[in-house]
Amino acid sequence: MNTKIFSLITKNLHSAFNLPKYQQISASIGAATVVEDLPWTPARYRKFKDAVAAELALPCDYTGTVEQITADLSERYTNRFFREIWRPRTGEYDHSGWALVEELNKSNPERVLDVGCGYHPFKGRITNITGIDPYNDAADYEVDILDYRVTPESYDAIIALGSINFNSQDEIEERFAHCVSLLKPGGRFYLRANPGISHKTGPYVDIFPWTFEVVNLFAERYNLRLETFKKEPAELGRLYFVYSKQ
Repeated sequence: MNTKIFSLITKNLHSAFNLPKYQQISASIGAATVVEDLPWTPARYRKFKDAVAAELALPCDYTGTVEQITADLSERYTNRFFREIWRPRTGEYDHSGWALVEELNKSNPERVLDVGCGYHPFKGRITNITGIDPYNDAADYEVDILDYRVTPESYDAIIALGSINFNSQDEIEERFAHCVSLLKPGGRFYLRANPGISHKTGPYVDIFPWTFEVVNLFAERYNLRLETFKKEPAELGRLYFVYSKQ
């Protein structure tokens, strides 16, 4: 769940029902709260919806549970961010930018998967690469990694440069595990990750804070060997790490 959008919605619900007579209702607001079942007046409901919409610049029916509304708004906010606002900075990274082209090509891979490829900058540069991305039509397949169901252990290398970085650790781990399942034994998994720095132009994109501890935890949990852990230039604030599959 996108905790930033969830907090925005619940904050405005509490504000809408902040009178003493609504104390019990306010205290019970949570993920399972059905928003349209609350004791709204038309003016109060409109004020609540306008306050959330002003923050996100997104329309919404605001019906269903808080969790359902959060998921809907998160998907549409993220979609807009990656389709209309985000731009790649491939050339600015020391380890996970163009240096990866030589790194991967020297192993002469039969199949490489770029997860969340964005504008697909490595296409035509890295041998036998396939790019997937749910938001960018430059990808070979416009699909989320969880919906990319192909033959297990079919890729020599997988790249995920900032794409496995959003929402809760459970959601991170679900995507990470699926990538590992697609990697051949002996294959390498290259990742760039944000340690929790908010996007200035997308403040409601919920960034999972990767750390060295989490990187090692995943290595142990998925039978991987951590080969590399480095920091990209300080002004970029990103981590770069490489696993090999046992």
